[in-house]
Amino acid sequence: MPAAMLDYVIQGEAIDGLRITKIGSQVILKIQTDFHSHKTGQGDAGPTTAPDRSCIDAEENFVSDCAVDTKRRGARDVDLRLADMDRDGVDAELVFPSLGLMLPRIADPAAQAEACRIYNDWAWDFTAAARNRLIPAAMIPCIDFDLALAECQRAAAKGYAAFCLWEGMNNYNDPLWDPIFAFAGENDIPLVFHTGVGDITLRALKGPGGALYNYTRQMNDAVDIITQLVAGGVLDRNPKSHILFAEHSAGWLYGLAERMDEVYKGHAPVINPKLSRLPSEIVRDQVHCALQNDTGSLVTRHGVGIGALLFATDYPHSEGTFPFSREVVDRMMAQHPDCTRDDFVAVLGGNAARLFKHANLGAKVMERARALEAG
Repeated sequence: MPAAMLDYVIQGEAIDGLRITKIGSQVILKIQTDFHSHKTGQGDAGPTTAPDRSCIDAEENFVSDCAVDTKRRGARDVDLRLADMDRDGVDAELVFPSLGLMLPRIADPAAQAEACRIYNDWAWDFTAAARNRLIPAAMIPCIDFDLALAECQRAAAKGYAAFCLWEGMNNYNDPLWDPIFAFAGENDIPLVFHTGVGDITLRALKGPGGALYNYTRQMNDAVDIITQLVAGGVLDRNPKSHILFAEHSAGWLYGLAERMDEVYKGHAPVINPKLSRLPSEIVRDQVHCALQNDTGSLVTRHGVGIGALLFATDYPHSEGTFPFSREVVDRMMAQHPDCTRDDFVAVLGGNAARLFKHANLGAKVMERARALEAG
């Protein structure tokens, strides 16, 4: 950061068993130093055998003490990440930051925009050798609309194939978003949202049931954003724009679309603005959600279409599918015998390839995509 903005530098340090994140001297987050152990695999089993069906019980759950190497070695090393992707059968991934998730906590518009520029330049260079398989998401400042559009334009010029917006804004019904969504739509760049990215309360409930409640309610952030963008008309006025939600699950999307239709019709006299399409049609055309272990989400294709669903591994988090992604896909296919081959091709890569048109996907990825489409 420039010298004049050092008060807005994001920094972290460990003190007395706590990991403390600060912006300048302001403390914005305190967590136990081992808080992420269950998410990054620090307690995983050491190298043994390759994953197989012996690690799955009769209820199709993974056995926690299975003697399988589940170390996430590529969390911060690109070469090791590619090796883990190969092992898990993953061709390409959308990539979000770690400490950079705190960027929305910078309250000064100019400093937030500068921090986003610095991160985006670093991330673009850091992934340079692997951008045929890794798709970095550009972090977009969201306090000032002009600065947001300017960074979208700058990131697009660099070659970014995804823009990441914040959660917790509570203003996605504002027409001032239109130029940003119009630019993204005209340039075929999806606007993506990752759970926890925003100035939001991560631990909304403390005490008994807190972890179950807090992790489950993360889907509510996506519900709020989708409903605001649909109700306020931003998506309707910008039909070429697409939004994607990562790590929010996906099975709730049909219910949300159906509920919005019910309200739109039942409360028509007070609905404003009027939309050119039903809310469920806007969702079907422009909204996408990533699923991982929640393979039952494929049922929602009957209401929102197969194009709304994308498979994700949530690497390197241990609640994700690594290194059992193939087994999860097998389970998904077994659960949904009425799905066609085209349906699975779409969820496992086709939809992502269509969304991230500008990603520099390599020959291996494109060869597999062509083979799948050819049957």
